[in-house]
Amino acid sequence: MNSKIYSIFTILLLYFSSIAYPQDTGKNTLSAISTFNMFHDPSYITILGGIGNLEPLIFEADIVPYYTLSINRKARWAIEISPRILFRMYNSESYPVRTPSFMPRITFFYNIIDKTDNKRDWFAYFSWYHHSNGQDGSFFNADSCTINTLSGNFATNFFEGGTFISRPDKKRPFIINYHKISFSYCYHQSPELKPLYGRFRLFYDYNTSLNINSKTNHKSYLIQSLKLGWIAGDFAQAKSFDSKRIVFRYTLSYRPSFLEDISIFAQYYYGQDYYNIYFNRTLHVLRFGIAAKMSINY
Repeated sequence: MNSKIYSIFTILLLYFSSIAYPQDTGKNTLSAISTFNMFHDPSYITILGGIGNLEPLIFEADIVPYYTLSINRKARWAIEISPRILFRMYNSESYPVRTPSFMPRITFFYNIIDKTDNKRDWFAYFSWYHHSNGQDGSFFNADSCTINTLSGNFATNFFEGGTFISRPDKKRPFIINYHKISFSYCYHQSPELKPLYGRFRLFYDYNTSLNINSKTNHKSYLIQSLKLGWIAGDFAQAKSFDSKRIVFRYTLSYRPSFLEDISIFAQYYYGQDYYNIYFNRTLHVLRFGIAAKMSINY
C-alpha cells in the first residue's frame, strides 16, 4: 500500500511542477502565444480506469512537459522538445505499472502572419517523435499468435506535419475556436508491427473555449475538445473502410478561476489503444480526471 501512495505522490509532484505561466508582451504576440499554448496536449491524471473495456486501473497519467526556444515579438519560429511519458497503474496485486509509453518529440514551428491585420495566430509545424515501451522481449507469446503485452518489444518512429489556428468567434462573444489538421507517417517500426499498426494517420482537432465569467476579473472557462482521426495502411487485418480505423475523442473540461491552468474533465474515447504494445485492440471508455495545461514563458 505504501508503494501505491508513493507512486501517486510522485506523479502529482511531476504533474503540477510542469506548469508555467505566460507573461504579457503585446496584443499580437499574445495572440500567437495563446494559439501556441492551445496546440499543447495537457498533462492529466484519471480517476481509476473509467467506464468501458479498459482493465481496472488506479489511474492513468500522461506527463507532458515542454521546453521551447523562441516565439516572441520578432521571431516567427520556435523549436520545442517534449520528453512525454504515459503510464497506467493497474488495480491488481502490487499495483503494477507495466510497459510505460516513452514518447519524446522534437517540433519545429513557423508562425504565419496575416498581412491584412498583422495577426499571428496561425502556425505550421513539423515533428519527429518516437514511441516505445522500453521492453526487449519477444513480440509474440509462445503460441506465435497473441501479442506479448507484458514484456514484448514495441518501437516506432513518426514524422508529423500540419497547421493550426485560433480565432475569436465573430458570432458568439467570449468564445475562441481552435482548429488543427495534421498528417503523420510511421517511417520506421519493428518488423512485427508492419502489418498491424497502420503507417498513415490523418487527424483533425477542434477546441472551443468559453469564458463563462466574462463580466468579472475572475475568468472561468468551459472547454470542449474534439479529435477525429483515420488510420490508413496495413492495420490489424482491418478492411479499407473499417470502424477499427476511426479515432474519436471528446473532452469536456471546466477550469475555475481559482485553479489557474488546472481543470477537471470528462472524456469519451473510441479508437486504437494508444498505450504502446496494447495497440491491437479498440478502446471505448468514458473517464474522468484532472488536467493541467502547460503554458510557455517569456
